[in-house]
Amino acid sequence: MSLKSTLRDLSHPILRHLAFSLPAKVEQHVIRIPILEGTGLGVYEQFRRGEEAWKLALYRRLPGDSGNLFLDVGANLGQTLIELRQVDTHRPYLGFEPNPDCLHYVYRLIKINEFPNVELVAAGIGDSTGLLTLYLPAGRSTDSTATLLEDLRPEREYDTRHVPIFSDEHVNGLIAKRPLGFVKIDVEGAELEVLRGIQGILRRERPPILCEVLFTDPKGDLEASRTRNENIMSLLRDLNYRVLQIRKSPDLRSTVGFVPIEIFPVDYYCPANMHECDYLFLPDERAEELLNKMA
Repeated sequence: MSLKSTLRDLSHPILRHLAFSLPAKVEQHVIRIPILEGTGLGVYEQFRRGEEAWKLALYRRLPGDSGNLFLDVGANLGQTLIELRQVDTHRPYLGFEPNPDCLHYVYRLIKINEFPNVELVAAGIGDSTGLLTLYLPAGRSTDSTATLLEDLRPEREYDTRHVPIFSDEHVNGLIAKRPLGFVKIDVEGAELEVLRGIQGILRRERPPILCEVLFTDPKGDLEASRTRNENIMSLLRDLNYRVLQIRKSPDLRSTVGFVPIEIFPVDYYCPANMHECDYLFLPDERAEELLNKMA
């Protein structure tokens, strides 16, 4: 088998031992996706197929000046950074990611694409500062389902890492350098801790927030999820934020609506609801203005 045909077969075992990059074109930009011993193949496939393109449409309509900071809590392998650079090549980006294996990959992504105005922090954000345990799916150290909650997905096998978590007082200095324009939170169940950890910043800066709030694992505790979701909603109300569930087109290429909710839906995760976990949190005083811009 030739090398060319091998590279066309992204499942070929040899790709688990090579380091190279592949071009992925989304709209007008070509991004080089690093493939480091297999890591990055999923990222490449995501952008090659145009999966989750609804986020591109959302980021294209980001409110405020392009100099406003984009805060990414849960950078993983740089998927959000790639999406942002497709629609805004210079907007300042600050990413928090506690997994060192993911950070190694993102630094490579930044280098080979010469992305400007990017800062990374090798830590997570939470309601207190210290060391926590990160639970990684066994044998998959860069998997996006890594979580700080031991009981999020019971009966799964995990590898563990001890990682640093920072709270508001330590994060504030980085964010205070420029206006905070937008926040994305994807932290696999730890949304409440992140929101508590930056609540002082949210009260001051009032950015819109894109946040994933997961349904319960089929082996998980439904009532524990209900309590956690109620606490998230209570905190958002205290911060004077509205919550809107994002409705997407069947092909996931665009948004088709933003539905205000007062209670997060509680159910077991399944194929029927797997794309209903994304929400916009909008400050009350700017909600209508922001919704008109982002719809």
